[in-house]
Amino acid sequence: MMRPLYPLLAPAITASGLFLSGCASPARPEFDHFTEEPVDRELNGDYVAVVHTRWIGPVYARMTAQRTESGFKANTDPRVAWSLVGGVEGFFGPFLAPFLFPSGMLVVWSSTLPDEVTAEVGEGWIGPSTVDPWRLPTRMKSAQGPVEIRHRDGRVLAVMALARPADIEVPATDYRLLTQTLQRVVAERYFDPALSNSDDMLAFFADLNDAIPHVRDDATYLAAIGLSWRKRPQIAMPMPYRHRVPESDRLLVAAGNTVSSLTVTRNEKTSIATVEVVSFHDHDAVDAAMREAISGSPAGIIIDLRNATGFDLSSLRLAQWLIQAPIDAGTVYNAQWRERLREGAPGSLPPDSARDPRTAPGELGRDGAVSILLRPLPDAYAGPVAVLTSARTRSSPEILAWLLQRTGRAKIVGERTAGRPRLSQEHDLGQGFVVRVDEFDWLMPESLATRPTPDQESTPLADRSAQIRPDILTSRQRAPARAARMIHELSRE
Repeated sequence: MMRPLYPLLAPAITASGLFLSGCASPARPEFDHFTEEPVDRELNGDYVAVVHTRWIGPVYARMTAQRTESGFKANTDPRVAWSLVGGVEGFFGPFLAPFLFPSGMLVVWSSTLPDEVTAEVGEGWIGPSTVDPWRLPTRMKSAQGPVEIRHRDGRVLAVMALARPADIEVPATDYRLLTQTLQRVVAERYFDPALSNSDDMLAFFADLNDAIPHVRDDATYLAAIGLSWRKRPQIAMPMPYRHRVPESDRLLVAAGNTVSSLTVTRNEKTSIATVEVVSFHDHDAVDAAMREAISGSPAGIIIDLRNATGFDLSSLRLAQWLIQAPIDAGTVYNAQWRERLREGAPGSLPPDSARDPRTAPGELGRDGAVSILLRPLPDAYAGPVAVLTSARTRSSPEILAWLLQRTGRAKIVGERTAGRPRLSQEHDLGQGFVVRVDEFDWLMPESLATRPTPDQESTPLADRSAQIRPDILTSRQRAPARAARMIHELSRE
């Protein structure tokens, strides 16, 4: 399940993500400067936009473009938003929520036109409004696309292909049937049966079904999901997405300089390496990033989890690169084990049943629960470590940060985390769609558990909040500088 675009319209999305906030008044784009003369090589009329990212399959969206004096302006259909809240609302998020649009339903794209004679590229902005903080830069070499959707630091987040409706075959989708299948999978797989059939979850699906008549494409369907979830953000947002396709990889490779799951940078002045994490889903990617980070014997390492989410236990693989002694990493369990743990029977779980995060998924699939003992890797880094967090830090990155903090291996710098350390698995929905459901919860090891406050004394350990409170509380913007200063001080001791 996802919270807080996936990348753009999905993610018209990522949840959210990665992550949904705010409300804006209903408004259509104001096309005040249209010229009436037809122009060659322009974007004008109806288009199908197909958004490709590294994390999910293609997202189909219908957009209407109209010429302006400087280029063109386009927008998606806003009617699904009006049907739910009477206006434009926030919902983008789950996978690229941190990078993409924290609020908005009506996606507006304005850009200059590329000049294929002079090789001048078209540059513009796309987002849920015309307010700068909620938009992302775009770049296009041809009016036929593809269009690069970029992070503000220049890296490519997504690639958008454009086609006239008559020139593209959009997969037929029965969104009402998709919703019915989605609700069944949530009821069967959600980590807490009491929540999967709660009034909030039932109301979420009721709102979503009411919006189906206004759904025209993937983007408006994802918008309807986001708005339905917005009224009850305490539940995890179930966000379906299409299977990935080879075309996405081809376009992203051609674009180059794309945002990766893990990115390593080094400050030559301070000799501090930073590992920026967008998502945890690949043990090999973790190993490659950490080998790069520790090469050259850095003065310290910053693990940047401010925009991180994660679906599996590859986050614990990163912990093995940092710890100096074996540690109890707690227990991951499904709904069938939940009541046993609430009744105080954690001893019935096999102790240390997984000694490697890479084997845990198989044991989870077989037994429904796994207790994990982490052992350090032979080349584990022993220098100073800081971990950056924010309210967008969720799922398996929270387990990593919590363990590093509680064992004293790292200082946490930044904001409190989301407090939802859960793992998910993909489930097929038919029609080419899948969904990740929050299927497994995490039980912190009792030996490291936070001492409960008086009002928590009667609360089972499995139900206590795992929200991480930083050692150094500061804004997400100031966290990197504060962490670097801390590492500098530690390295001088």
